[in-house]
Amino acid sequence: MKTLVLDAFSGISGDMFLGALFSLGLSQTDLENELAKLHVSGFHLTVKQTERSSISGVDFDVVLADHQHKDNGVTEHGHHHGRNFQMIQTLLQKSTLKEKVKQRALMMFKEIALAESQVHHKDLNEVHFHEVGALDSIVDLVGAAIAVELLGIDQIVVNNLADGTGTIKIAHGVVPVPVPAVMQMRLGTNIPVQQRFDVHTELVTPTGMAIVKCLAQSFNVTTTPGVLEKTGYGFGKRATGSLNALRASLFNSKLSAQEVAQTQDQVMLLETNLDDITGEQLGDAIQGLMELGAKDAWSVPIMMKKGRPAYKLCVLLAPQQKQQLLEYLFAQTSAIGVRSQLLQREIMQRQLKTAKTSLGEIKIKQLSYQGISKFSLEHDELLRLAAKWHRPVFEVEQQILVELQEKVN
Repeated sequence: MKTLVLDAFSGISGDMFLGALFSLGLSQTDLENELAKLHVSGFHLTVKQTERSSISGVDFDVVLADHQHKDNGVTEHGHHHGRNFQMIQTLLQKSTLKEKVKQRALMMFKEIALAESQVHHKDLNEVHFHEVGALDSIVDLVGAAIAVELLGIDQIVVNNLADGTGTIKIAHGVVPVPVPAVMQMRLGTNIPVQQRFDVHTELVTPTGMAIVKCLAQSFNVTTTPGVLEKTGYGFGKRATGSLNALRASLFNSKLSAQEVAQTQDQVMLLETNLDDITGEQLGDAIQGLMELGAKDAWSVPIMMKKGRPAYKLCVLLAPQQKQQLLEYLFAQTSAIGVRSQLLQREIMQRQLKTAKTSLGEIKIKQLSYQGISKFSLEHDELLRLAAKWHRPVFEVEQQILVELQEKVN
């Protein structure tokens, strides 16, 4: 499971969110190819690696054909009257985007549309609102939905979400911060937002709040399971007197994503016999154990007393995880007793590397043990390249193995 953690100490906007994801490895080409499925023109993307306060990050922007661009919310509140919600809905439905991307994007558009209709006391489809109808905001919201899918993100956590104070000038005049649409979207939620009294401008834009409300599952989480794979920053455009950036961190709970330096370790094996569990429940249990950080989990068909068919559920874990995984087994399965034993393992050292191939870059595991060396490929990586080139997975795997072997020789 991949978890995206957003540290929104300086708020969030659509361009900050996409800039942060570009800093985590989002491909500009892949995003542009997906956005082309909207069949909308009149813009291009700029992705610039730059520095703010001696910190490296990405400045992302949607540049319109008339050379007007966003300013971390300025155009969001500007005079770009565009499509209404019904037109946006039709645009998405006619596109060839993945269904999951369409659903996520539509959910965000609807949140802003509902907020605007309440603020202006108009029917949903009568609102020609700048935040949704403007071309740059369309790219931001659809782009956000696409980016989450491209990076394989399973859940999003938002920490330290902050907004500024004071007032800001928008198309309808001078309004207080947080702006009315953002406040409307916060109604009925428990999304924690702290106000920064040192910043006298808007930090959370309507697009940013839509991303938070529709895509985030948790807030202010102190511990994230998994290995921290990457971290990066997406920069905002406003001058706030401090670092105006959104920090993004990508965690992977898969142990295959971890590097291993030692050749020996101690592990614990937990086992329990289950004669009253369905196949679906067993699969859910194994997935849950892996997401909690188990080194491995599997089941074995067995025969119990009186000839009853059953399963032996086995879990391999670090000894310090025993209590947490025991509690999971008792709470989430029908187990009433669990056996445990300590085991000594011989393991290969493991390094994670990125290899260049004719099909694109691919992450590999370089394995070694007392002079023995080999490498392995991640199936998820093979699936990604197979989908990109519209080829069977086994063909992609064979070609990459041949190319990598030639490099070794």
